[in-house]
Amino acid sequence: MPDEALVVDADGHTMEPDDLWLARMDRKRWGNWIPRKVVEDDVYETYYAGGAIRGGGRELQDAMAAAVGMTPKQFHDMLQSLRVPGGHDPHARVADMDRDGIDVAVLYPSTALFFGPDDPIEAFHDVEFVLDCQRAYNDWVADYCAAHPRRLFAMAGAPLQAPDLAVVEAERAVRDLGLQGVFVRPSAYVDELPLNHSAYDPFWAACQDLDVPVAFHPGVHVDTPGACRKFRLVAESENMMVTNMAMDELHGGSGLGQAVGNTVDMIVTLGRLLMGGVCERFPRLRFLFLESGGGWIPTQLERMDEQVKAFPLEKRWLSLLPSEYFRRQCWAGFEPEEWNLAACAEWLGPERVLWASDYPHPEFHPEVVKELREAIAPLPGDAQRKVLGENAIAAYKLPL
Repeated sequence: MPDEALVVDADGHTMEPDDLWLARMDRKRWGNWIPRKVVEDDVYETYYAGGAIRGGGRELQDAMAAAVGMTPKQFHDMLQSLRVPGGHDPHARVADMDRDGIDVAVLYPSTALFFGPDDPIEAFHDVEFVLDCQRAYNDWVADYCAAHPRRLFAMAGAPLQAPDLAVVEAERAVRDLGLQGVFVRPSAYVDELPLNHSAYDPFWAACQDLDVPVAFHPGVHVDTPGACRKFRLVAESENMMVTNMAMDELHGGSGLGQAVGNTVDMIVTLGRLLMGGVCERFPRLRFLFLESGGGWIPTQLERMDEQVKAFPLEKRWLSLLPSEYFRRQCWAGFEPEEWNLAACAEWLGPERVLWASDYPHPEFHPEVVKELREAIAPLPGDAQRKVLGENAIAAYKLPL
């Protein structure tokens, strides 16, 4: 067992402080559109954004708690794990990493994941407002990482619904702030055009020129034209407490949204990039597929290969098989508890596998590294070292 290997969490999260955007955005310009969280009576959290309630609220929380036979405090406490200090305090974060045996973490946001083009709140259709929100997050997370510059790294947000602005912010975030790349949701952004449409090519080209990865990180809400919205996996609402927690016989919440929606969106994205020509056009661009499980990817790649062989007209703009593009420039994120992690590493190549703690989201649990080591125990020692940390260092080009 390679105990001396560097352990790199390829997908952890921050929990943005309540006043992040208030402290970093122009109040004269944006007024009450600026995102902010207000806590009342210790148990009622209301997240305001775009002049509307985007999460929680006393009346809604009381009604939802009563519907499931809980007190408002019991309902509030279900998400207590999200309130750990390490979500917003880098020193507490590193202490938690030391406890769990994690040497380095690459970070994604929580609230700032959700700036999609189809948000029910009209203010988020103003791309300048979205850009300012993402700039504020990028500035904050760069400061967060600067407290421990060899242990904490982060990915930047950018408004892909306006590819020209996304290019500018990607360049600023990488060159000026030192962030490691850019994340987007696995969904269409521009007029529901698929991700292999030429509308996105300036963004892919810019990231390739910057030599940084693009990470596809899903989330449960109806602000993009993805599976949660198209298949009505969750109730449609501007309030994320509704989309994530108001389940009924027709709608799920975070559970259905993540178990089904995340994977559906990622399968479509994988197909668009590999079979739709993006990897062909941008051979040096690195793509990361995160938080949607990884166990399905070998089967899907095998099927893509089979189909382009059976229907060669669909391969006429490709010089490689889909699985060959993946092995050249893509990485898959796995949770340590996935039963077929080691088998997938053998099929994909052990250098294509990343692992994620998801700290501090509900899926995170202590001893995650111990669980990971057990999952990869069937692999040779050099392959274990790759999965534990070397792959993340390569995918993100971490300066370690």
